[in-house]
Amino acid sequence: MLPRAAPGALPNLSAKVGAGGGNGNIMLGRANYLWNPTGANQSTIPAMAIDDWGNTANPVFAEIAPLPSGSETWASLYLAITKNAERGNFTYDSATDSAKPNWTRSQNQPSVTAAKTLFDRINAANGAIYRYDLFGDPRAFADDFGYHPLGGCVLGQATDTFGRASGYSVLYVTDGALVPGSIGVNPFVTITALAERNMAAVLAQDLA
Repeated sequence: MLPRAAPGALPNLSAKVGAGGGNGNIMLGRANYLWNPTGANQSTIPAMAIDDWGNTANPVFAEIAPLPSGSETWASLYLAITKNAERGNFTYDSATDSAKPNWTRSQNQPSVTAAKTLFDRINAANGAIYRYDLFGDPRAFADDFGYHPLGGCVLGQATDTFGRASGYSVLYVTDGALVPGSIGVNPFVTITALAERNMAAVLAQDLA
């Protein structure tokens, strides 16, 4: 929405459009012992997690993220959802007619620190180590992806409390752009619930 709006097609949009992003997601892997294989046949859907969200210093909710490679990897993968106060934003680049993300790698460091704090404890308790061969370089933590894109049209800031874009009567936001940042779990259920709630209000109030 931002690139098309910036040249003036939607002049009444809130200045908050394009702001509020940051999901706090970090991927990592732990090495399994040879006598404790991961299993060649796995689901792609995380079904279990480690809940340390109550940790006031470094809250983490880590999904156990299977890798269905079809062969044994001896690697246990995790998607760590953390609480990161850092926020990115998008600005319009007129030269390329596109949205430019404003985010630095260093802004992910609070999330890496939180994930490391939890999994250092887990490794120490199990006599285990990290995998350093999973992300194309020697890193143990992948902090360069958007597993759960959030923010950009935050509810109650760029929209009203039902996803109506500020400044317009029939322009709506219904996806993860409404969520300002990490909520401590996989956000898809929250995104779905928000969309259903907002659509019910729009149908009843705007289209009745």
